[in-house]
Amino acid sequence: MYQPGGQPPRQPEMNFDQMMGGARDTVGRIAQRLGGGGVGLAVVLIIALIVIIWAATGIYTISPGEQAALRLFGAAQATPVTETGLHWWWPSPVGRRDVVQTVETRRMELGFRSGEAGAIAPVPVEAQMISGDLNIIDVQMVVQYNIKNLNDFLFRVDDPGENDGAHRDIPVGHPDGRTLKDATEAALRLVVGQSSIVEVLAEDRIELQDSTTQRLQEILDSYHTGINVISVELQKVEAPEDVRAAFNDVLQARQDKVTATNQAQAYENQVIPEARGRAEQIIQPAQAFKQARIQRARGEADQFLSILGQYSDRSIRLTNTLQDTDGSDQDGNPATGIGIEDVSVVDGAGLFVSNLSVQGAPDCGFTAREVESSASATQLCGFSVLVDGASGSPGSGFDFSVAYLGNEDLTVPQFATSGSLNLRLSNLALDLDNADGDNDLKTGVTAADISVVDGPDGGARPGVDLSVSGFNSRTNILTLAVQEGEELEPGASFTVQYLNRETLTIPYTSQVTQERLYLEAMEEILPAVNKILVPEGTEPVLLIGGQEGVVPVPVGPSPSP
Repeated sequence: MYQPGGQPPRQPEMNFDQMMGGARDTVGRIAQRLGGGGVGLAVVLIIALIVIIWAATGIYTISPGEQAALRLFGAAQATPVTETGLHWWWPSPVGRRDVVQTVETRRMELGFRSGEAGAIAPVPVEAQMISGDLNIIDVQMVVQYNIKNLNDFLFRVDDPGENDGAHRDIPVGHPDGRTLKDATEAALRLVVGQSSIVEVLAEDRIELQDSTTQRLQEILDSYHTGINVISVELQKVEAPEDVRAAFNDVLQARQDKVTATNQAQAYENQVIPEARGRAEQIIQPAQAFKQARIQRARGEADQFLSILGQYSDRSIRLTNTLQDTDGSDQDGNPATGIGIEDVSVVDGAGLFVSNLSVQGAPDCGFTAREVESSASATQLCGFSVLVDGASGSPGSGFDFSVAYLGNEDLTVPQFATSGSLNLRLSNLALDLDNADGDNDLKTGVTAADISVVDGPDGGARPGVDLSVSGFNSRTNILTLAVQEGEELEPGASFTVQYLNRETLTIPYTSQVTQERLYLEAMEEILPAVNKILVPEGTEPVLLIGGQEGVVPVPVGPSPSP
Protein backbone atom coordinates (compact mmCIF):
# COMPACT_ATOMS: atom_id res chain seq x y z
CA MET A 1 0.00 0.00 0.00
CA TYR A 2 1.20 3.54 -0.81
CA GLN A 3 1.29 6.63 1.32
CA PRO A 4 -0.93 9.62 0.28
CA GLY A 5 0.36 11.22 -2.89
CA GLY A 6 1.47 7.95 -4.49
CA GLN A 7 4.64 7.47 -2.37
CA PRO A 8 5.74 3.94 -1.26
CA PRO A 9 5.40 3.16 2.47
CA ARG A 10 8.27 4.22 4.68
CA GLN A 11 10.42 1.32 5.89
CA PRO A 12 10.81 1.17 9.71
CA GLU A 13 14.09 2.44 11.07
CA MET A 14 14.70 -0.91 12.89
CA ASN A 15 13.33 -4.50 12.22
CA PHE A 16 12.13 -5.71 15.60
CA ASP A 17 11.68 -9.44 14.60
CA GLN A 18 15.10 -9.60 13.03
CA MET A 19 16.71 -8.08 16.13
CA MET A 20 14.85 -10.48 18.47
CA GLY A 21 16.02 -13.49 16.45
CA GLY A 22 19.59 -12.30 16.64
CA ALA A 23 19.24 -11.75 20.39
CA ARG A 24 17.96 -15.32 20.97
CA ASP A 25 20.92 -16.81 19.07
CA THR A 26 23.37 -14.71 21.09
CA VAL A 27 21.83 -15.65 24.45
CA GLY A 28 21.83 -19.37 23.48
CA ARG A 29 25.54 -19.30 22.79
CA ILE A 30 26.17 -17.53 26.15
CA ALA A 31 24.08 -20.12 28.08
CA GLN A 32 26.04 -23.03 26.51
CA ARG A 33 29.30 -21.51 27.70
CA LEU A 34 28.04 -20.73 31.25
CA GLY A 35 26.55 -24.15 31.80
CA GLY A 36 23.58 -24.87 34.07
CA GLY A 37 24.59 -22.44 36.83
CA GLY A 38 24.50 -19.47 34.56
CA VAL A 39 20.92 -19.92 33.35
CA GLY A 40 19.48 -17.29 35.72
CA LEU A 41 22.02 -14.68 34.72
CA ALA A 42 21.33 -15.46 31.09
CA VAL A 43 17.61 -14.92 31.61
CA VAL A 44 18.25 -11.51 33.17
CA LEU A 45 20.53 -10.50 30.32
CA ILE A 46 17.94 -11.67 27.82
CA ILE A 47 15.21 -9.57 29.45
CA ALA A 48 17.44 -6.48 29.62
CA LEU A 49 18.50 -6.89 26.04
CA ILE A 50 14.89 -7.28 24.92
CA VAL A 51 13.91 -4.07 26.75
CA ILE A 52 16.79 -2.13 25.20
CA ILE A 53 16.01 -3.39 21.72
CA TRP A 54 12.29 -2.64 22.19
CA ALA A 55 13.02 0.91 23.41
CA ALA A 56 15.40 1.47 20.49
CA THR A 57 12.60 0.77 18.05
CA GLY A 58 10.94 3.99 19.26
CA ILE A 59 13.60 6.13 17.57
CA TYR A 60 12.39 7.83 14.37
CA THR A 61 13.38 10.78 12.19
CA ILE A 62 11.45 13.70 10.70
CA SER A 63 12.69 15.13 7.42
CA PRO A 64 11.98 18.68 6.16
CA GLY A 65 8.32 19.10 5.24
CA GLU A 66 7.20 16.15 7.37
CA GLN A 67 5.16 15.96 10.58
CA ALA A 68 4.59 13.07 12.99
CA ALA A 69 1.21 12.25 14.56
CA LEU A 70 1.75 10.38 17.84
CA ARG A 71 -0.62 7.93 19.55
CA LEU A 72 -0.38 6.52 23.06
CA PHE A 73 -2.53 3.44 23.72
CA GLY A 74 -4.52 4.43 20.65
CA ALA A 75 -5.24 8.05 21.73
CA ALA A 76 -3.81 10.71 19.40
CA GLN A 77 -1.68 13.44 20.96
CA ALA A 78 -2.97 16.99 20.62
CA THR A 79 -0.01 18.46 18.73
CA PRO A 80 1.95 16.74 15.94
CA VAL A 81 5.76 16.83 16.00
CA THR A 82 7.11 19.30 13.42
CA GLU A 83 10.80 19.67 14.36
CA THR A 84 13.15 17.91 11.97
CA GLY A 85 15.75 15.40 13.18
CA LEU A 86 15.80 12.36 15.54
CA HIS A 87 12.92 11.82 17.95
CA TRP A 88 11.74 9.04 20.27
CA TRP A 89 8.24 7.80 21.05
CA TRP A 90 6.87 4.74 22.76
CA PRO A 91 7.23 1.72 20.47
CA SER A 92 4.43 -0.67 19.63
CA PRO A 93 2.24 -1.88 21.25
CA VAL A 94 2.30 1.07 23.72
CA GLY A 95 2.52 3.83 21.17
CA ARG A 96 2.44 4.44 17.47
CA ARG A 97 3.62 7.22 15.17
CA ASP A 98 2.58 8.30 11.68
CA VAL A 99 5.20 10.36 9.82
CA VAL A 100 3.58 12.12 6.84
CA GLN A 101 4.84 14.64 4.25
CA THR A 102 2.50 17.64 4.77
CA VAL A 103 3.90 20.42 2.52
CA GLU A 104 3.94 18.30 -0.62
CA THR A 105 1.47 19.52 -3.24
CA ARG A 106 -0.96 16.71 -4.06
CA ARG A 107 -3.21 16.52 -7.07
CA MET A 108 -6.68 15.24 -7.87
CA GLU A 109 -8.24 15.15 -11.34
CA LEU A 110 -11.97 15.57 -11.84
CA GLY A 111 -13.76 14.78 -15.09
CA PHE A 112 -10.72 13.17 -16.75
CA ARG A 113 -7.72 10.95 -16.09
CA SER A 114 -4.28 11.63 -17.47
CA GLY A 115 -2.30 8.69 -18.74
CA GLU A 116 1.12 7.99 -20.13
CA ALA A 117 2.59 10.22 -22.83
CA GLY A 118 0.03 12.93 -22.02
CA ALA A 119 -3.01 10.95 -23.01
CA ILE A 120 -6.31 12.22 -21.58
CA ALA A 121 -9.21 9.90 -20.83
CA PRO A 122 -12.49 11.76 -20.13
CA VAL A 123 -14.78 10.66 -17.29
CA PRO A 124 -18.23 11.92 -18.32
CA VAL A 125 -19.94 10.91 -15.08
CA GLU A 126 -17.78 13.42 -13.23
CA ALA A 127 -17.49 16.08 -15.95
CA GLN A 128 -21.07 16.56 -17.10
CA MET A 129 -23.21 19.04 -15.13
CA ILE A 130 -26.08 21.48 -15.65
CA SER A 131 -25.47 25.23 -15.88
CA GLY A 132 -27.73 27.91 -14.48
CA ASP A 133 -29.55 28.31 -17.82
CA LEU A 134 -30.33 24.53 -17.95
CA ASN A 135 -27.63 23.57 -20.46
CA ILE A 136 -25.38 20.53 -20.13
CA ILE A 137 -21.66 21.27 -20.04
CA ASP A 138 -18.47 19.21 -19.64
CA VAL A 139 -16.02 20.63 -17.09
CA GLN A 140 -12.61 19.08 -16.43
CA MET A 141 -10.72 20.37 -13.44
CA VAL A 142 -7.55 19.77 -11.38
CA VAL A 143 -7.43 20.35 -7.60
CA GLN A 144 -4.08 20.94 -5.93
CA TYR A 145 -3.92 20.58 -2.16
CA ASN A 146 -1.73 19.80 0.83
CA ILE A 147 -2.20 19.02 4.53
CA LYS A 148 -2.74 21.84 7.01
CA ASN A 149 -3.80 19.80 10.08
CA LEU A 150 -2.23 16.33 10.32
CA ASN A 151 -4.37 15.03 13.22
CA ASP A 152 -7.61 15.98 11.41
CA PHE A 153 -6.28 14.47 8.18
CA LEU A 154 -5.48 11.11 9.82
CA PHE A 155 -8.11 10.64 12.48
CA ARG A 156 -11.23 12.82 11.95
CA VAL A 157 -12.71 11.42 8.71
CA ASP A 158 -13.58 7.76 8.08
CA ASP A 159 -13.07 7.75 4.30
CA PRO A 160 -13.43 4.54 2.23
CA GLY A 161 -10.34 5.56 0.26
CA GLU A 162 -9.91 5.40 -3.48
CA ASN A 163 -7.97 3.05 -5.72
CA ASP A 164 -7.80 4.41 -9.23
CA GLY A 165 -4.97 2.28 -10.52
CA ALA A 166 -1.47 3.69 -10.79
CA HIS A 167 -2.83 7.23 -11.06
CA ARG A 168 -4.36 7.58 -7.62
CA ASP A 169 -4.27 5.19 -4.63
CA ILE A 170 -5.66 6.68 -1.39
CA PRO A 171 -5.72 4.37 1.67
CA VAL A 172 -8.82 3.89 3.79
CA GLY A 173 -9.32 6.63 6.37
CA HIS A 174 -7.59 9.45 4.47
CA PRO A 175 -10.06 12.23 3.54
CA ASP A 176 -8.48 12.95 0.15
CA GLY A 177 -10.21 9.87 -1.23
CA ARG A 178 -13.96 9.88 -1.89
CA THR A 179 -14.51 12.71 0.58
CA LEU A 180 -12.35 15.17 -1.37
CA LYS A 181 -13.77 14.06 -4.74
CA ASP A 182 -17.40 14.30 -3.63
CA ALA A 183 -16.79 17.70 -1.99
CA THR A 184 -15.11 18.96 -5.17
CA GLU A 185 -18.01 17.79 -7.34
CA ALA A 186 -20.51 19.41 -4.97
CA ALA A 187 -18.67 22.75 -4.95
CA LEU A 188 -18.15 22.81 -8.71
CA ARG A 189 -21.75 21.84 -9.52
CA LEU A 190 -23.01 24.53 -7.13
CA VAL A 191 -20.95 27.27 -8.78
CA VAL A 192 -21.69 26.11 -12.35
CA GLY A 193 -25.39 25.80 -11.49
CA GLN A 194 -25.42 29.53 -10.61
CA SER A 195 -23.80 30.62 -13.91
CA SER A 196 -24.90 30.62 -17.53
CA ILE A 197 -23.19 28.40 -20.07
CA VAL A 198 -21.65 31.44 -21.79
CA GLU A 199 -20.09 32.62 -18.52
CA VAL A 200 -18.65 29.16 -17.88
CA LEU A 201 -17.33 28.70 -21.40
CA ALA A 202 -15.69 32.06 -21.97
CA GLU A 203 -16.44 35.05 -19.80
CA ASP A 204 -16.00 34.18 -16.13
CA ARG A 205 -13.47 31.34 -15.92
CA ILE A 206 -11.28 33.08 -13.34
CA GLU A 207 -14.26 33.95 -11.17
CA LEU A 208 -15.52 30.36 -11.54
CA GLN A 209 -12.20 28.97 -10.30
CA ASP A 210 -12.07 31.38 -7.33
CA SER A 211 -15.64 30.65 -6.30
CA THR A 212 -15.10 26.87 -6.53
CA THR A 213 -11.93 27.13 -4.44
CA GLN A 214 -13.77 29.08 -1.73
CA ARG A 215 -16.77 26.71 -1.70
CA LEU A 216 -14.57 23.58 -1.63
CA GLN A 217 -12.47 24.90 1.25
CA GLU A 218 -15.61 25.69 3.24
CA ILE A 219 -16.94 22.13 2.76
CA LEU A 220 -13.63 20.49 3.70
CA ASP A 221 -13.29 22.68 6.80
CA SER A 222 -16.80 21.77 7.89
CA TYR A 223 -15.79 18.06 7.70
CA HIS A 224 -12.50 18.73 9.64
CA THR A 225 -10.51 17.02 6.90
CA GLY A 226 -7.28 18.94 7.60
CA ILE A 227 -6.91 19.58 3.84
CA ASN A 228 -5.77 22.95 2.47
CA VAL A 229 -6.91 23.71 -1.10
CA ILE A 230 -4.05 25.44 -2.92
CA SER A 231 -5.75 26.02 -6.26
CA VAL A 232 -8.55 24.89 -8.53
CA GLU A 233 -7.64 25.00 -12.24
CA LEU A 234 -10.15 24.47 -15.02
CA GLN A 235 -8.80 22.39 -17.88
CA LYS A 236 -11.20 21.76 -20.74
CA VAL A 237 -14.61 23.43 -20.51
CA GLU A 238 -16.90 22.72 -23.46
CA ALA A 239 -20.39 21.79 -24.48
CA PRO A 240 -21.34 18.13 -24.95
CA GLU A 241 -20.22 16.47 -28.18
CA ASP A 242 -23.72 16.39 -29.73
CA VAL A 243 -24.22 20.17 -29.56
CA ARG A 244 -20.60 21.36 -29.53
CA ALA A 245 -20.68 22.70 -33.09
CA ALA A 246 -23.75 24.84 -32.37
CA PHE A 247 -22.17 26.25 -29.23
CA ASN A 248 -18.97 27.02 -31.14
CA ASP A 249 -21.03 28.96 -33.65
CA VAL A 250 -22.61 30.94 -30.81
CA LEU A 251 -19.22 31.68 -29.31
CA GLN A 252 -17.87 32.72 -32.69
CA ALA A 253 -20.83 35.06 -33.14
CA ARG A 254 -20.15 36.56 -29.74
CA GLN A 255 -16.50 37.07 -30.65
CA ASP A 256 -17.58 38.70 -33.92
CA LYS A 257 -19.84 40.97 -31.89
CA VAL A 258 -16.96 41.95 -29.60
CA THR A 259 -14.74 42.58 -32.64
CA ALA A 260 -17.37 44.78 -34.28
CA THR A 261 -17.92 46.61 -31.01
CA ASN A 262 -14.19 47.25 -30.63
CA GLN A 263 -13.97 48.53 -34.19
CA ALA A 264 -16.89 50.87 -33.58
CA GLN A 265 -15.30 52.00 -30.36
CA ALA A 266 -12.04 52.68 -32.18
CA TYR A 267 -13.90 54.71 -34.80
CA GLU A 268 -15.67 56.62 -32.03
CA ASN A 269 -12.36 57.25 -30.29
CA GLN A 270 -11.01 58.66 -33.55
CA VAL A 271 -13.97 60.81 -34.58
CA ILE A 272 -14.87 62.31 -31.20
CA PRO A 273 -11.35 63.71 -30.47
CA GLU A 274 -11.26 65.24 -33.94
CA ALA A 275 -14.64 66.86 -33.37
CA ARG A 276 -13.54 68.05 -29.96
CA GLY A 277 -10.35 69.44 -31.48
CA ARG A 278 -12.32 71.42 -34.04
CA ALA A 279 -14.64 72.61 -31.29
CA GLU A 280 -11.65 73.69 -29.21
CA GLN A 281 -10.33 75.64 -32.21
CA ILE A 282 -13.56 77.60 -32.12
CA ILE A 283 -13.93 77.77 -28.35
CA GLN A 284 -10.40 78.86 -27.51
CA PRO A 285 -10.39 82.08 -29.58
CA ALA A 286 -13.84 82.88 -28.20
CA GLN A 287 -12.62 82.12 -24.69
CA ALA A 288 -9.54 84.28 -25.26
CA PHE A 289 -11.74 87.12 -26.51
CA LYS A 290 -13.99 86.64 -23.48
CA GLN A 291 -11.05 86.69 -21.05
CA ALA A 292 -9.55 89.73 -22.78
CA ARG A 293 -12.83 91.63 -22.44
CA ILE A 294 -13.16 90.53 -18.79
CA GLN A 295 -9.57 91.49 -17.98
CA ARG A 296 -10.01 94.80 -19.74
CA ALA A 297 -13.21 95.49 -17.80
CA ARG A 298 -11.51 94.47 -14.55
CA GLY A 299 -8.52 96.66 -15.35
CA GLU A 300 -10.78 99.62 -16.04
CA ALA A 301 -12.71 98.92 -12.85
CA ASP A 302 -9.48 98.62 -10.84
CA GLN A 303 -8.22 101.85 -12.37
CA PHE A 304 -11.45 103.59 -11.49
CA LEU A 305 -11.36 102.23 -7.93
CA SER A 306 -7.72 103.30 -7.62
CA ILE A 307 -8.58 106.81 -8.75
CA LEU A 308 -11.60 106.80 -6.50
CA GLY A 309 -9.39 105.74 -3.60
CA GLN A 310 -7.05 108.62 -4.35
CA TYR A 311 -10.03 110.94 -4.45
CA SER A 312 -11.30 109.67 -1.09
CA ASP A 313 -7.90 109.38 0.58
CA ARG A 314 -6.92 112.59 2.38
CA SER A 315 -4.50 110.90 4.78
CA ILE A 316 -0.92 112.19 5.15
CA ARG A 317 2.10 109.95 5.80
CA LEU A 318 4.33 110.83 8.75
CA THR A 319 8.05 111.15 8.08
CA ASN A 320 9.31 109.18 11.09
CA THR A 321 8.08 106.03 12.84
CA LEU A 322 5.47 106.86 15.47
CA GLN A 323 5.87 105.76 19.12
CA ASP A 324 3.52 105.54 22.09
CA THR A 325 3.53 109.08 23.53
CA ASP A 326 1.06 109.00 26.41
CA GLY A 327 1.71 105.40 27.59
CA SER A 328 -2.01 104.74 27.93
CA ASP A 329 -1.48 100.96 27.83
CA GLN A 330 0.93 101.30 30.82
CA ASP A 331 3.30 98.59 29.57
CA GLY A 332 6.35 100.87 29.36
CA ASN A 333 6.91 99.95 25.70
CA PRO A 334 6.71 102.91 23.27
CA ALA A 335 6.20 100.50 20.34
CA THR A 336 2.78 99.34 21.63
CA GLY A 337 -0.48 101.04 22.48
CA ILE A 338 -0.19 103.56 19.63
CA GLY A 339 -3.39 105.50 18.88
CA ILE A 340 -4.67 108.81 17.54
CA GLU A 341 -4.05 110.36 20.99
CA ASP A 342 -0.29 109.97 20.32
CA VAL A 343 -0.48 112.59 17.53
CA SER A 344 -1.61 116.15 18.34
CA VAL A 345 -2.09 119.25 16.17
CA VAL A 346 0.13 122.09 17.42
CA ASP A 347 -0.35 124.58 14.58
CA GLY A 348 -3.76 124.53 12.94
CA ALA A 349 -6.66 126.21 14.62
CA GLY A 350 -9.76 124.05 14.77
CA LEU A 351 -8.04 120.94 13.40
CA PHE A 352 -7.81 117.57 15.13
CA VAL A 353 -6.56 114.08 14.22
CA SER A 354 -9.58 111.98 13.30
CA ASN A 355 -7.88 108.75 12.23
CA LEU A 356 -4.52 106.99 12.44
CA SER A 357 -3.50 104.02 10.25
CA VAL A 358 -0.40 101.85 10.13
CA GLN A 359 1.18 100.37 6.99
CA GLY A 360 3.12 97.12 7.13
CA ALA A 361 1.69 95.63 10.34
CA PRO A 362 2.23 93.05 11.72
CA ASP A 363 5.46 92.29 9.77
CA CYS A 364 7.16 95.61 10.40
CA GLY A 365 9.80 96.99 12.73
CA PHE A 366 10.34 100.29 14.50
CA THR A 367 14.04 100.74 13.67
CA ALA A 368 16.14 100.03 10.57
CA ARG A 369 18.44 97.72 12.55
CA GLU A 370 15.44 95.75 13.76
CA VAL A 371 14.36 95.19 10.14
CA GLU A 372 17.91 94.14 9.17
CA SER A 373 18.42 91.67 12.04
CA SER A 374 14.89 90.26 12.50
CA ALA A 375 13.37 87.53 10.34
CA SER A 376 9.83 88.64 11.20
CA ALA A 377 10.17 92.37 10.47
CA THR A 378 10.35 92.96 6.69
CA GLN A 379 9.85 96.74 6.60
CA LEU A 380 9.60 99.82 8.77
CA CYS A 381 6.23 100.57 10.27
CA GLY A 382 4.65 103.54 8.55
CA PHE A 383 1.90 105.76 9.95
CA SER A 384 -0.50 108.18 8.31
CA VAL A 385 -2.99 110.60 9.85
CA LEU A 386 -6.29 112.05 8.73
CA VAL A 387 -7.32 115.45 10.06
CA ASP A 388 -10.72 117.12 10.21
CA GLY A 389 -11.83 120.55 11.24
CA ALA A 390 -14.35 121.52 13.85
CA SER A 391 -16.19 123.62 11.26
CA GLY A 392 -15.77 121.32 8.26
CA SER A 393 -13.14 119.50 6.24
CA PRO A 394 -10.05 121.67 5.60
CA GLY A 395 -9.35 122.62 2.01
CA SER A 396 -6.56 121.32 -0.18
CA GLY A 397 -3.16 122.96 0.30
CA PHE A 398 -3.84 123.93 3.92
CA ASP A 399 -0.67 123.76 6.12
CA PHE A 400 -0.65 122.64 9.74
CA SER A 401 1.81 121.04 12.21
CA VAL A 402 1.58 117.92 14.35
CA ALA A 403 3.61 116.70 17.30
CA TYR A 404 4.40 113.03 17.96
CA LEU A 405 7.07 110.95 19.64
CA GLY A 406 8.89 109.16 16.83
CA ASN A 407 12.00 107.24 15.77
CA GLU A 408 14.24 108.58 13.03
CA ASP A 409 16.74 106.24 11.34
CA LEU A 410 20.15 107.76 10.56
CA THR A 411 23.37 106.40 9.06
CA VAL A 412 27.00 106.98 9.98
CA PRO A 413 28.66 109.38 7.44
CA GLN A 414 31.55 108.17 5.31
CA PHE A 415 34.41 109.71 7.30
CA ALA A 416 32.85 110.09 10.78
CA THR A 417 33.86 106.75 12.31
CA SER A 418 35.24 107.90 15.66
CA GLY A 419 35.18 110.88 17.97
CA SER A 420 31.97 112.78 17.27
CA LEU A 421 29.65 113.47 14.33
CA ASN A 422 26.98 116.03 13.47
CA LEU A 423 23.71 115.22 11.70
CA ARG A 424 20.59 117.26 10.91
CA LEU A 425 17.24 115.88 12.01
CA SER A 426 14.46 115.61 9.41
CA ASN A 427 11.83 117.20 11.71
CA LEU A 428 12.03 119.92 14.33
CA ALA A 429 12.59 118.57 17.84
CA LEU A 430 10.21 119.68 20.62
CA ASP A 431 10.61 119.84 24.36
CA LEU A 432 9.98 116.29 25.58
CA ASP A 433 10.97 116.47 29.25
CA ASN A 434 9.65 120.03 30.01
CA ALA A 435 12.80 120.65 31.99
CA ASP A 436 12.26 124.43 31.82
CA GLY A 437 8.81 124.04 33.39
CA ASP A 438 6.98 126.41 31.01
CA ASN A 439 4.76 123.69 29.48
CA ASP A 440 5.67 125.00 26.03
CA LEU A 441 6.76 122.30 23.57
CA LYS A 442 8.60 124.80 21.38
CA THR A 443 10.97 126.15 24.07
CA GLY A 444 13.62 124.59 26.26
CA VAL A 445 14.65 121.97 23.69
CA THR A 446 18.03 120.45 24.65
CA ALA A 447 20.08 117.34 24.01
CA ALA A 448 18.23 115.71 26.92
CA ASP A 449 15.08 115.60 24.75
CA ILE A 450 16.80 113.32 22.21
CA SER A 451 18.16 109.81 22.82
CA VAL A 452 19.76 107.00 20.84
CA VAL A 453 17.44 103.98 21.12
CA ASP A 454 19.16 101.55 18.73
CA GLY A 455 22.61 101.39 17.23
CA PRO A 456 25.81 99.44 16.65
CA ASP A 457 27.82 97.88 19.49
CA GLY A 458 31.46 97.24 18.64
CA GLY A 459 32.08 95.32 21.84
CA ALA A 460 35.04 97.32 23.21
CA ARG A 461 32.70 98.84 25.76
CA PRO A 462 29.18 97.62 26.58
CA GLY A 463 26.12 99.36 25.15
CA VAL A 464 25.38 101.35 22.02
CA ASP A 465 28.50 103.03 20.62
CA LEU A 466 26.72 106.37 20.07
CA SER A 467 25.26 108.85 22.54
CA VAL A 468 23.74 112.35 22.22
CA SER A 469 26.25 114.98 23.33
CA GLY A 470 24.63 118.20 22.05
CA PHE A 471 21.80 119.74 20.06
CA ASN A 472 21.39 123.11 18.36
CA SER A 473 17.64 123.88 18.30
CA ARG A 474 18.17 126.84 15.95
CA THR A 475 19.88 124.77 13.21
CA ASN A 476 18.26 121.44 14.19
CA ILE A 477 21.73 119.82 14.16
CA LEU A 478 22.36 116.92 16.52
CA THR A 479 25.85 116.17 17.87
CA LEU A 480 26.67 112.55 18.69
CA ALA A 481 29.68 111.20 20.57
CA VAL A 482 31.33 107.84 19.87
CA GLN A 483 32.40 105.76 22.86
CA GLU A 484 36.12 105.73 23.52
CA GLY A 485 37.81 102.76 21.88
CA GLU A 486 34.92 102.12 19.51
CA GLU A 487 35.08 102.63 15.76
CA LEU A 488 31.93 102.92 13.67
CA GLU A 489 31.43 101.39 10.27
CA PRO A 490 30.45 103.94 7.60
CA GLY A 491 26.86 103.45 6.50
CA ALA A 492 25.87 101.69 9.73
CA SER A 493 22.33 102.56 10.82
CA PHE A 494 21.24 103.85 14.19
CA THR A 495 17.99 105.31 15.53
CA VAL A 496 17.28 108.42 17.60
CA GLN A 497 14.00 109.15 19.34
CA TYR A 498 12.55 112.61 19.98
CA LEU A 499 9.30 114.54 20.00
CA ASN A 500 8.78 115.46 16.32
CA ARG A 501 7.23 118.64 15.05
CA GLU A 502 6.23 117.93 11.44
CA THR A 503 4.52 120.38 9.07
CA LEU A 504 1.92 118.73 6.86
CA THR A 505 -0.19 119.92 3.95
CA ILE A 506 -3.70 118.83 2.96
CA PRO A 507 -3.05 117.12 -0.39
CA TYR A 508 -4.43 118.34 -3.70
CA THR A 509 -5.10 114.78 -4.80
CA SER A 510 -8.85 114.99 -4.22
CA GLN A 511 -9.41 117.97 -6.51
CA VAL A 512 -7.14 116.70 -9.28
CA THR A 513 -8.74 113.26 -9.18
CA GLN A 514 -12.27 114.66 -9.27
CA GLU A 515 -11.43 116.67 -12.38
CA ARG A 516 -9.98 113.55 -14.01
CA LEU A 517 -13.11 111.57 -13.22
CA TYR A 518 -15.33 114.23 -14.75
CA LEU A 519 -13.17 114.51 -17.86
CA GLU A 520 -12.91 110.75 -18.41
CA ALA A 521 -16.67 110.37 -17.99
CA MET A 522 -17.34 113.16 -20.48
CA GLU A 523 -14.79 111.64 -22.88
CA GLU A 524 -16.64 108.34 -22.75
CA ILE A 525 -20.06 109.97 -23.20
CA LEU A 526 -19.17 112.66 -25.72
CA PRO A 527 -16.17 111.37 -27.70
CA ALA A 528 -16.64 113.95 -30.48
CA VAL A 529 -16.84 117.03 -28.26
CA ASN A 530 -13.84 119.33 -28.07
CA LYS A 531 -12.76 119.78 -24.47
CA ILE A 532 -11.37 123.14 -23.41
CA LEU A 533 -10.08 123.70 -19.88
CA VAL A 534 -10.34 127.24 -18.67
CA PRO A 535 -7.04 128.51 -17.14
CA GLU A 536 -6.32 127.93 -13.46
CA GLY A 537 -8.34 129.96 -11.00
CA THR A 538 -11.65 129.61 -12.82
CA GLU A 539 -14.24 126.85 -13.07
CA PRO A 540 -13.34 124.03 -15.57
CA VAL A 541 -15.94 123.83 -18.35
CA LEU A 542 -16.65 122.15 -21.68
CA LEU A 543 -17.66 124.33 -24.61
CA ILE A 544 -20.32 122.47 -26.60
CA GLY A 545 -21.31 123.96 -29.99
CA GLY A 546 -24.91 123.75 -31.19
CA GLN A 547 -27.45 125.52 -33.38
CA GLU A 548 -28.08 128.10 -30.69
CA GLY A 549 -24.38 128.84 -30.11
CA VAL A 550 -21.74 127.74 -27.64
CA VAL A 551 -23.01 126.38 -24.35
CA PRO A 552 -20.56 126.14 -21.40
CA VAL A 553 -20.97 122.93 -19.34
CA PRO A 554 -19.25 122.65 -15.92
CA VAL A 555 -17.13 119.50 -15.71
CA GLY A 556 -15.52 119.72 -12.29
CA PRO A 557 -15.58 121.29 -8.87
CA SER A 558 -14.61 124.84 -8.36
CA PRO A 559 -10.95 125.24 -7.32
CA SER A 560 -10.25 125.81 -3.65
CA PRO A 561 -9.69 129.42 -2.63
